[in-house]
Amino acid sequence: MFIKIWNWLTSLKLAIVLASLATLVIMIGSLIMHYYPAAFGDLDRVTLGSWYPEAAQSTPWHTLWMPIAAVLLIAFAINTLCCLIDWLLRLRTRWRKTGEYLIHFGFCLLLLAFFWGNISGYRSAGNHLAVGETLELPHHAGLSLRLDEFQPVFDETGRRPLDMINHLTLLKGDQVVKSAEARTNHPLMHRGLVVVAASFTREAIGFRFLVPGRGQVALEPGKTLALPGGEVLLVKEFLPNARRMGNRVLPLGGGLMAPALHLELRTEQETVWEGWYLLREGPPLPLVQRGLALRPTEPLLRTYSILTINHDPGARMALVGGLAMCAGVFIAIFSYYAKRRRHDRPDIL
Repeated sequence: MFIKIWNWLTSLKLAIVLASLATLVIMIGSLIMHYYPAAFGDLDRVTLGSWYPEAAQSTPWHTLWMPIAAVLLIAFAINTLCCLIDWLLRLRTRWRKTGEYLIHFGFCLLLLAFFWGNISGYRSAGNHLAVGETLELPHHAGLSLRLDEFQPVFDETGRRPLDMINHLTLLKGDQVVKSAEARTNHPLMHRGLVVVAASFTREAIGFRFLVPGRGQVALEPGKTLALPGGEVLLVKEFLPNARRMGNRVLPLGGGLMAPALHLELRTEQETVWEGWYLLREGPPLPLVQRGLALRPTEPLLRTYSILTINHDPGARMALVGGLAMCAGVFIAIFSYYAKRRRHDRPDIL
């Protein structure tokens, strides 16, 4: 009974049937993805393991082919693994088929690496990082990423970016793990961690003002401005787009449209005044009374590099599997033509 089951598991016919069915299901799935792109819009931004549960609930019929294909591929991998084990048990008499079974071995590793990466890995897009800032990597205990330098490269018109040069440092605590230059199509890579330079943006972090008698003054959160009489003007918050609703000021989206500054006038002992300065409304009266008729001239812009951070724990396994398959192909081709020269036609089992 065991021999019959083993012969069935190592059957070439079973391999052909499983491979054909898996190919057919994946072809049908590719057509579904083509005609229903909205159901698969976020698939390239996250891993399959984190994307599928929600997608299966919202569009069950459009994603049904995925678990079917997964079951067929796993069954095909089991068949391939059984064939590999059967070959290893008869290695003395079947060593000439080393190339073919290296391909078997590589395929099993690739499939295992694929499932491992999509279940245990992650993809994180839209990570904003300014020069000098450090980003903690929550999925890696103690690891952080620091942007040391950023330089966008534009075409001759100065409008279209051609490249984004990021000088990045990967840290574990205060210890440097790796420093590298990440550019377009040249990511920082470290043990399955891949940091890709995706884009960049400029965001307003404050405003520059013209103050009579003082000249240009730059105000951003954390900055202070000393006034006569021992008072200090402190910038507590900056909103690029805000609206006054009664006594409150609410932040709005949409970029730099109606900027506002949360200011505080204080002495060493107490807070004299605190309030919002909406630039479209003019400076508040307490500031004007102290000769601070702030006239906005231009926003203070900070450049942020936008990074995509991916982690694939199965990357090394996939590399080994790919190398094994390549080596198997070369050995199989060499073996085939060597047998042809000896007029020894290889058996197909």
